Amino acid sequence: MALDNPADLFLYELSGMYDAERKSNQMVGEILGHAEHSPLAQILRAQQQQGQQKIQNIETCFAMLEMEPMDVPCAAIDGMRAEFQAFSNQHPSTEALEIFTVDAETKLAHFGMAGYRGLIDKALLMGETQCAQILQTNMVQKQENAGTFERISHELGQRVAMSV
Repeated sequence: MALDNPADLFLYELSGMYDAERKSNQMVGEILGHAEHSPLAQILRAQQQQGQQKIQNIETCFAMLEMEPMDVPCAAIDGMRAEFQAFSNQHPSTEALEIFTVDAETKLAHFGMAGYRGLIDKALLMGETQCAQILQTNMVQKQENAGTFERISHELGQRVAMSV
């Protein structure tokens, strides 16, 4: 498909975010496999449920636009996933894995926030206000996730500093 106008660009970027959300959710599942007995497990399970909702929200946007998602792989999430896998293959301590996990989740949230901001703006410019509202819901969840993981990161940092 040729990308000839702003609507094509929106569809392309929305498709990329759809891939990003699906891969992010898979990545959270992989992280859970390493952190099942961690205090983070409950938060990660909630993340996974929210991830499913964000995926469904994007599918709703596609349905409202009467479009199908394009095949647009999100290389950024592929890179974050590879980075997490490489780190976990080093057999880190539980504490190091928790810190790395929290940092990875923070990165995922900030990446999503940036992507949703652009999508929301484009949807509004195209007059797709319902889709923009749905995408806004996803962005707010990303903002809340970023805040949660930033707080946890600070708490873990304090705990590590106290034990040194």
